[in-house]
Amino acid sequence: MWKVLTTIFMGFICATNIFAQPVITPKNLALGGGGTTYITDFNANFYNPANLLINDRKKTVDIGFLSGASTFNGVLNFENPDDQKDNFLKYFDKFSSGDYNLTPANSELIIDTHYKRERLNSVHQSRFEVTTFGVNWIKNNRAYSIAARTRVGSSYEAGRNWYTDQLVVENNVAMSNQNLVHRYQVLHEFSFGYSESASLINGLSSRLDNFLIGFAPKFILAGPYQNTEWRNGYSRENGSTVINRSQVFNHQSAGNLTEATQSYMNGVSANQSVDQSLEPFKDELTNIHGYGAGVDVGFTYLLTFGSDLSTLSTNEQPIKRSIRLSFSINDIGFVNYSDKTLHLEETRSNSTSDTFPAEASEYFAGAPGQYINFVEQQGDGDPFADNSANFETGSFSTLLPTSFNGGILIELNRIKVMGDMSIGISNNAFNSTRLVTSLGAELRPLNFLPLRGGLQFGPGLPGSFNVGTAIETRFWDLSLGLTVSARSFTTATNLAGAGVAVLQFHL
Repeated sequence: MWKVLTTIFMGFICATNIFAQPVITPKNLALGGGGTTYITDFNANFYNPANLLINDRKKTVDIGFLSGASTFNGVLNFENPDDQKDNFLKYFDKFSSGDYNLTPANSELIIDTHYKRERLNSVHQSRFEVTTFGVNWIKNNRAYSIAARTRVGSSYEAGRNWYTDQLVVENNVAMSNQNLVHRYQVLHEFSFGYSESASLINGLSSRLDNFLIGFAPKFILAGPYQNTEWRNGYSRENGSTVINRSQVFNHQSAGNLTEATQSYMNGVSANQSVDQSLEPFKDELTNIHGYGAGVDVGFTYLLTFGSDLSTLSTNEQPIKRSIRLSFSINDIGFVNYSDKTLHLEETRSNSTSDTFPAEASEYFAGAPGQYINFVEQQGDGDPFADNSANFETGSFSTLLPTSFNGGILIELNRIKVMGDMSIGISNNAFNSTRLVTSLGAELRPLNFLPLRGGLQFGPGLPGSFNVGTAIETRFWDLSLGLTVSARSFTTATNLAGAGVAVLQFHL
């Protein structure tokens, strides 16, 4: 079943460049990635479960299947959609030698695109997500929901001097940076949502209002995992011939990524280790190496304009004129990995070098298994070999990718305007500590035809221009989303993605 679903979505869903969003659907993809206030169906389990009780259309039960999207901030991008689709697949399927080779022109483009103003590091993210099934219903002024989703996150960071030998000079110190960081995680989540009105808080305004609270506990089956960080910097003071080198290295992995790493550390070439140990992407999704538990919590304050009574009613009358203020905390919990594990606590070392490191002949895209191959072929030294005696097996635990999200939405009949902000508490496979802002609007020239558009931007991250639409009838929906991405710090753009919600039914 998982293989069939994955094949469908990998074939039809391309990419965008959204960071730090708890859930990605075709609807909020088109609106710039936000959704703290907007998402009210079963996907609210993963973003803001308080919204499950908002009656924004004629329905008491929502049932949906196969809602998916994928995020992608490529090191190299192509304006041709077919070339971009092929490029996208390289970031998710297991590493294959020869697919990431660089030309001098490519290296120059990477520096010009991602390392403007002498930035030392560039952060990228790829993400695949599908809600396979969901249902939510309202009864007796309470809302309930069940949803299942699979998400894959790959966040990676590379120093500028993998792609150039030009040094950055600050305060009379010449610096070369060859950091290499890769965080990769696969999570299968089964969530149960609940929302109700906090009657003791209602009535804060002279207008009709409703304060909603919701929570969604979930059980998690964890797939492949990797968190490897190699901070590798070089510096030389002005007038000195001594090059100081500072290294910090740590590693955690579970599943076949561990097998590939152990095989490499035992003397097998990195390319052969990856070929023998890793399975294709759609097969790796079915491998379970840990378990976990978590909860998503949300609050929404809904204030109506005029005498819109629908906010206080659970009948079929939808809300038409209101303002929503929302706040949510997502992914509070942990994952424990116990199958095929390998981990190394942080180690530090300082040394001197006669020369600065050479640039790489390929680019790092965060493909599963690429890390050890990149270190073997391109690295100045090998942190795996240097620390081989310190690696340990045995179970370990990690926190879920917790994030804080806030948003506002204003609805006036057929127009919705919204803004969201999201930030993670740590750098992980799904989000980061960078504050990301999303702005979106929805216009309905016809009741059944919403037109959606949005922007997303964050410090040091590429922006995106998003559009989407849907067919929303009384009993079913079909939603689509599309993204055009602006490359980092440049005016070049490329087709960056699409999301599809196959069918959603309203009863």
